[in-house]
Amino acid sequence: MRRSAGAVLKDRNAGLYLSAAAGLAVFAAAAALRALPHDAVALACSATIGLGLPCVLIAAMTAVQRETPAASVGRTAATANTMLFVPNAVALALGAGLVAVADVRVLLVAVGGAGAGAALLLATVRAAVPTPSLPETEAPPRTPHSS
Repeated sequence: MRRSAGAVLKDRNAGLYLSAAAGLAVFAAAAALRALPHDAVALACSATIGLGLPCVLIAAMTAVQRETPAASVGRTAATANTMLFVPNAVALALGAGLVAVADVRVLLVAVGGAGAGAALLLATVRAAVPTPSLPETEAPPRTPHSS
């Protein structure tokens, strides 16, 4: 089911999902093009990857801050950071192992394809997922520390 532009604009989280999908698509395209055997292309693609991935991270952390009750933002943000960055360490180790047994160009194209698929999924499935409304809570009152 397609959504009208007005419906997308009314959904305050639609921009986050679209921004994350766009950043992921930019990353995917640059990763796949990085397989080309030209130094200038590799440099440009590396810079482009550096532009695409922050869009995904900013969208994810903004969603955490928007959707989390004020009293638990700190704990939730810490957990979200772990969920975002631990897979990166695992992927680095896995990639280092894969480079030993597979051609790096094949791996780059595979990463690009997987990223493009994830971007497409994020951009299209979001329309079918309702945004939960969380109750607004206030942060606990601050108490002065006695010294």
